[in-house]
Amino acid sequence: MNAIQIFALVFVLWMTYFSFLHFRRGEFSFWEFSFWQIIWLGMAFVVFFPQSINVVFEKLHFARAFDLLTVVGILILFGATFRNYVIVRRTDKRLEDLVRKIALK
Repeated sequence: MNAIQIFALVFVLWMTYFSFLHFRRGEFSFWEFSFWQIIWLGMAFVVFFPQSINVVFEKLHFARAFDLLTVVGILILFGATFRNYVIVRRTDKRLEDLVRKIALK
């Protein structure tokens, strides 16, 4: 096991612990907790068995793992940005409605 695998394993364990803490505090639902556990277990699997994702590289015609990870990372960032934008807009609308309601009283 090389240093990057050890670092990734520590990261996975750390994030698993934090996911559990958020679940115990009631900040995550069971489904959110399960989703994050699947993500962390998947990451651990890829760290321990990196050759297992070679099939994905071949099917998607990526030359290197970094190329695939870059594309996936960008897609995830755009998705998260859109989701955050929608949540902020929804919160902004609710706040505006609340202030308008209070002002009319």
